[in-house]
Amino acid sequence: MPIDSTDLPDLPALVRARDAQGVVALLLWRDGRLRRLGTSLDALLERPLDRIRVELEEVGEEVDPSGLDLLAPVEGQEVWAAGVTYRRSREARREESSQGGDFYDLVYEAARPELFFKASGWRVVGPGGEVGVRSDSSWDVPEPELVVLSNRRGEVVAYSCGNDMSSRSIEGENPLYLPQAKVYDRSCAIGPIAVLAWEYEPAGKEMRLEIRRRGEAVFEGTASLDDMVRRPDEVTGVLHSALTLPLGAWLMTGTSIVPEPDYTARPGDEVVISIEGLGRLRNSVVEVSVGSAAAPARIR
Repeated sequence: MPIDSTDLPDLPALVRARDAQGVVALLLWRDGRLRRLGTSLDALLERPLDRIRVELEEVGEEVDPSGLDLLAPVEGQEVWAAGVTYRRSREARREESSQGGDFYDLVYEAARPELFFKASGWRVVGPGGEVGVRSDSSWDVPEPELVVLSNRRGEVVAYSCGNDMSSRSIEGENPLYLPQAKVYDRSCAIGPIAVLAWEYEPAGKEMRLEIRRRGEAVFEGTASLDDMVRRPDEVTGVLHSALTLPLGAWLMTGTSIVPEPDYTARPGDEVVISIEGLGRLRNSVVEVSVGSAAAPARIR
């Protein structure tokens, strides 16, 4: 996707982009300008936070944004996700569950958060890319989320917007189907860029989801990040507590915006996720096919 400054926040941020020759670079966005960094995101996140901050002051020459394609701000990082971190997400999980949802109350109120793997870095869809719905699912939704980037030490480095595409019908059949409902091709998008954590405070910020179909709005919703029952750094700390993440990680922190039960995502839908101060993440929806050999015998 060509760089559109209207979707980018004003705050300093890390940017991944590809030029016309196919060369990918890590850049610094500051004061409306792009400057080249002499490192990769993987290498940067191997360093402690104080060293990262110093290195980001040592920027190179300015880069002309014309001709650059904006990429997801992800390299070798794994993407993990937290669930039931908002009251509304707990209610939605209970609504979709055909097995009863009392266990979601236990997760919402427990000291230990729900954490699950979401995507390898190479699977992450970037701004302007196509997110997916499974062809063997009958009820699918985009989930807008604050996403937190941490280094190998678990220190918070940056924030961005994320889309946790989810099959509510598959998860609703049985909670043990969560990996199939959450982890599949094109199920994760992050962007547009990664706003530096020491320049941004999530508290009090508004998150917004807009969905358009054939040019018409079919859903609009807003929520406050203050509605989270767990702090982003707290959940990040749990993720790193017993797991080696040598290139750092992105962590999706859950959602409080859930479309009405009569909405399901369809190919062609346009999804726009925005968080105050972090910019706008735009994606279109496509269907992800399931090969007959891999499909379960019983598909509804």
